[in-house]
Amino acid sequence: MRTSAAALVVMFACLASAQEAAKKDLAALQGKWVMTALEVNGKLVAEDKIKDTFLIIKDNTYTTQVKGKGHETTFTLDPAKNPKAIDMVFTEGDKKDRVLRGIYLLDGDTLKICRGLQPEQERPTEFGTWPNTNLFLVTWKRAK
Repeated sequence: MRTSAAALVVMFACLASAQEAAKKDLAALQGKWVMTALEVNGKLVAEDKIKDTFLIIKDNTYTTQVKGKGHETTFTLDPAKNPKAIDMVFTEGDKKDRVLRGIYLLDGDTLKICRGLQPEQERPTEFGTWPNTNLFLVTWKRAK
């Protein structure tokens, strides 16, 4: 009986620690970001195509502004995974209410997110894309 109780205490402590880590990362993501690089299927997207693309993160809402048009998703973080996991759900369009699984890396004022283009794709395991993988890797810098 003691072993079960001890296991429960450890499990709850790990859960609390993971929730705190997610709150900390969520707080660090808040604000406006500028897209500095986009790679899709192993190819960099031309700089003129991503120019003036911004991201606004408010609470758990991720809104990308592309040429003045907004695209909104909600997201959840799991920083306990390695690499850290992000699940994104579009609020409209053909991907509405479907989960897109990705990974994220927050390093100071730089945010990288790698995920599949389609909801049914598996979560990537590393930050990169290759031909015919239907993966994209986006790099954001915090706006000044």
